[in-house]
Amino acid sequence: MNPNKICFITCVNDEVMYQESLLYIENLKLPESFAIENVAIREAECITQAYNSAMCSSDAKYKVYLHQDVFIINKNFVLDIIDIFERNSNIGMIGVAGSAQIPTNGIWWESKQNYGKVYDSHSGKMELVSFLEVSGEYQNVQVIDGLILITQYDIPWREDIFTGWHFYDLSQSIEFLRSGYEVAVPKQAEPWCIHDSGVANVSNGFNCYRKQFLEEYSKDLLPLVSILIPAYNQPAYLEKALVSALAQDYYNCEIVICDDSTLKDVEILVKRYQSKYKHIKYYNNGGPLGGKGAVNIQKCFDICQGEYIGYLLHDDLYMPNKVSTMMNYLLANRNIKLVTSYRKLIDANDHVLPDFHVTRPLFDKNTKIKGRDIGRYMLTNIANVIGEMSTTLYRKADIVSNLLNFQGYQTRCLGDVALWLSLLEKGDLLYVREPLSCFRIHQEQNTNNHELQILGAIDWYKLIILAYQQQVYLDQENINQALKEWINRHKHLISNKQVPLYKKKELYSELESCYNEAINWLNKAEPLDKEELKRGTCSG
Repeated sequence: MNPNKICFITCVNDEVMYQESLLYIENLKLPESFAIENVAIREAECITQAYNSAMCSSDAKYKVYLHQDVFIINKNFVLDIIDIFERNSNIGMIGVAGSAQIPTNGIWWESKQNYGKVYDSHSGKMELVSFLEVSGEYQNVQVIDGLILITQYDIPWREDIFTGWHFYDLSQSIEFLRSGYEVAVPKQAEPWCIHDSGVANVSNGFNCYRKQFLEEYSKDLLPLVSILIPAYNQPAYLEKALVSALAQDYYNCEIVICDDSTLKDVEILVKRYQSKYKHIKYYNNGGPLGGKGAVNIQKCFDICQGEYIGYLLHDDLYMPNKVSTMMNYLLANRNIKLVTSYRKLIDANDHVLPDFHVTRPLFDKNTKIKGRDIGRYMLTNIANVIGEMSTTLYRKADIVSNLLNFQGYQTRCLGDVALWLSLLEKGDLLYVREPLSCFRIHQEQNTNNHELQILGAIDWYKLIILAYQQQVYLDQENINQALKEWINRHKHLISNKQVPLYKKKELYSELESCYNEAINWLNKAEPLDKEELKRGTCSG
């Protein structure tokens, strides 16, 4: 390769435009003894094939792949790029605009983490398109836009996949990353280029190549998401849940199924799907592990490999864009610790049901809310407005203790609420107004089980007291409000009519103890000392 030579490579179908582009190239300043080569490819079948052909035909160390409608207005362009490459042998390719984190749909310009600047007419008029400012000499990115791509090494273009005019640039960016090089956007005091493209044409195979790009490169670009399905019999519901997980338009997923079933039906079903989908992982527990499914839920968490996780209870459903939509928020903002959404209620036959009070839309648009505010709202209203386990997505690293645990208390019914409270201590909630999951209501559920109702009441009480003791969500005023609401919600459970229905009298005694403590708290002129409260709190 000739280190004193730079080759400008262009696919040409408009001679007038190309000749204008050459005029700008001819006016560029060059290092001493440097040579310029211009290669025009006409009647190209596709851009990757054309670029491969031109790349192989030139012995120039430095190559610039640019559109015929790009005009380089930085006269020091060659001097600047040679300087960057000579001092940074790790950089394989640079461009004037790109994304440090591509969105889950593969459309780089929709990212919130774009860098660079260019004069561009894609909107129909020429204007400055400016993204985040590069603070140092350059900014490492995942992908750069193909209006101009500058390389110091030759990496083959993927003409085996991209046989048209879209996503060749993003593909080449990842090929450089795969080869161990960095891809970067340099600092530009003023834009280096004008791109007189006119309105972009995304009708000629754009979505087809977008899908191919995501299928090929999602594992390079996007973190692994684990969809966790704790199964227990009911294979008909499980199959629907599994199909909804397989239909996700986020391409870097693993599906982990831990099976508490007492029958072989679930195993037979899952193994049939495993023969076709290699990202399904199945674990047979040999029967229920205990804790009313809680142990199985924890097992799913412990063995999954994903950086981000979302549960899918075996009788619920995901919408196809559930994971991708939520991941975009988590990738864009590290302070968002939990993403949830509106969810639809469905019956055993998938018919949509009217909302319960607690499942009505929390907001009328996508909304970010402080974690402590929404946690306080839940505790003072005794309402899980965030949703069930199937409704959310979050980072695995943000869970530092047992999953269904809050402040050391292991819940026996409200594991989801305990988990939400633990996460929201650390940051914010993002609520998506669009329904991204379905929560199934059917006769085989144990929602109306008296034991679970009592355990739920006890859990709410313990969570309220712990939140106050730790000064996490509740202060003196808030705890009084929370306890009043808790009494109103649960006083029916200790009525004389209900007691004969309870099979486990010790649970009733525990609930009664909590109820009396709450009454005593509210009746006191002065609040109990926290240590006294701790000694008097009902044990779980």
